[in-house]
Amino acid sequence: MRRPDFFLLGHPRSGSGQLNGYLARHPDLFMAKKELHYFGSDLGYHTPPRTEANFLSFFEDCPPEARAGEASTWYLFSERAAEEIKAFNPQSKVIALLRNPVDVLHSLHAHFVFRGDEDIPDFAEALAAEPDRAEGRRLPPYAIPRRGLEYSRLVRYAEQLQRYFDVLGRDRVHVVINDDFRKDPQEVFRGVCRFLGVRDNYPGWEATFEEDERARNANRTVYSRALQDFLIRPEQQAVLEAVRPSAVPGWRFILRALRRVNIKYVERAPMDPALRAELQARFAPEVRAVSELLGRDLSRWSQPK
Repeated sequence: MRRPDFFLLGHPRSGSGQLNGYLARHPDLFMAKKELHYFGSDLGYHTPPRTEANFLSFFEDCPPEARAGEASTWYLFSERAAEEIKAFNPQSKVIALLRNPVDVLHSLHAHFVFRGDEDIPDFAEALAAEPDRAEGRRLPPYAIPRRGLEYSRLVRYAEQLQRYFDVLGRDRVHVVINDDFRKDPQEVFRGVCRFLGVRDNYPGWEATFEEDERARNANRTVYSRALQDFLIRPEQQAVLEAVRPSAVPGWRFILRALRRVNIKYVERAPMDPALRAELQARFAPEVRAVSELLGRDLSRWSQPK
């Protein structure tokens, strides 16, 4: 069966939905369903885990001449995914997206609240709960992945990138900075294409970059929290994410429709300036470390907006 040879790593809320959309529109590429999370066995993302046969089934429609890829936002956070990807395909290439750590955590918290993974709606309070959650306390019933609620661990960018550099080789890891992507998506995408060895121009190139609200991962809330709590239950998630077939014909399509109609797009409340300054100071050492690793100045992430 066809096996993917490149992977788009998160982090969640870093712009992966938009970049995945561009990759899916490229005529020389095939992108499987997003967020399969077959790798990263330390995450406990699917219970039971997705099987290899199930994973490979999402590549059955890949044309023989196309390069096959997959995007899962927690692979960069995982401590095992790099080794597992290499064992699966030693020639794999990966694309890693990085966003300002303060902004990505603020956005992720809002996303978790929307999904039902987070039951502390106040961002500052959720951050303060990290030590308890690291010890297995104050966890909501269905958080996926549970370690994702240890928010500060998510932005250890230098450590996470170094893991992939060591396992796959630096030449097989392409890093995209969200600021660059937002400023000039076409030029950044050209760089991604060159990294993957595919055309960086083709008929219909401009159409690749048409706006898509869902791909941009706009901030969301729900109309019904009770319905969302039902949809996030593991038995429903396993069907929604096609980890296992449904015992009821058409149940997956019904769940997807329910999830879709329950979404309401809203503006995210701005972060308290004092909290932003506190987090910028906390994460400044991480910003310096990843700046040194990548050989570029990202100190603007630590400066007031």
